[in-house]
Amino acid sequence: MLSSALMIIIAFAFVFLTFALSHEFGHFIVGKAAGVRVYEFSLGFGPSIRQFKRGETVYSLRTLPVGAFVKFAGLDEPSDPDDDVEDEDPRSFRSKPIILRILTILAGPFMNFVVAFVLFAIVFVSVGVPSAVIGEVYPDTPAWRGGIMAGDRIISIDNTRTDTITDVKDKIWQSPGRQLTFIIERDGAIIERVVTPERDESTHGGVIGVMLSEIWAQRGFLESVSRGASFTRSMSRNLLVTLWRMITGKVKPDVAGPIGIAQAVGQTAKLGFINVLYLAALLNVNLGLLNLLPIPVLDGGWIVLLLLEAIRRKPLSVEQEAFARMIGMAILGLLIVFATFSDIARLGVLGG
Repeated sequence: MLSSALMIIIAFAFVFLTFALSHEFGHFIVGKAAGVRVYEFSLGFGPSIRQFKRGETVYSLRTLPVGAFVKFAGLDEPSDPDDDVEDEDPRSFRSKPIILRILTILAGPFMNFVVAFVLFAIVFVSVGVPSAVIGEVYPDTPAWRGGIMAGDRIISIDNTRTDTITDVKDKIWQSPGRQLTFIIERDGAIIERVVTPERDESTHGGVIGVMLSEIWAQRGFLESVSRGASFTRSMSRNLLVTLWRMITGKVKPDVAGPIGIAQAVGQTAKLGFINVLYLAALLNVNLGLLNLLPIPVLDGGWIVLLLLEAIRRKPLSVEQEAFARMIGMAILGLLIVFATFSDIARLGVLGG
């Protein structure tokens, strides 16, 4: 029992540090390159366990291994246009050209996508590449009439590569009444089939009358690495589509908070290290996209504020920036509360 619990704790710390450390390292490396003074780069939070100073930067290891942070000069407090002290410091974040500040902010989410690609590539090289496969074809449906058969592996639809089952479903759902060209693999041969999805009256999307399944198969090294990149793009696109459908009310909001993440890590850790790597890659994609949302206190919000500064040709006032941060914290707090209640509801703690 102890070893199992310890394994889950280690897996949770590893997964969390994977996306938190890569994110902050992105900010750190680009900020350094832009000439911003970095006071501290820390792995973890809480009291310092060990630290050393190299140049002007303190590198520290802290007690709680659940994150990381970078402390830049001039970034911790809202700027004051009437205070010239900070602006006179050429090493301050706020004294740098806006394009360099935007690149420094963007580097965090960018590193999450880079790490996701690397982890996906490692998984695919190690255990194989996932593919969407036709599990069953229902009689007298568009797929049946178009010559699709059980066991067909879908490679692409209308020249768009389909790396996941979600890719296939979304392409079909978006195309009711429109001919789609399927490139499939059947018994080692690559063939083409044309199918016209019918409109589902309940969802108003396209359907072709199949049940999809997923298989994993070993591929060559270069193809596996290439699929790591395309899979990262597919996951990002699918998450954006899902988020938009949630916002527009087309699908029920379904998000995971800290409890849900911890539960997923715990379940995944029991399946082996390679599964933990796969989950870490998924969470890197999620975190990268989450941080690009235009909410103040997130990276996307910072970029919006910097673009406003560029348009106005002057930074926001202390009051304006503080108000924006307060709004951002409120929105983020509501999202966390909603995600936490969703986690609890999934666990069956709420309700009868």
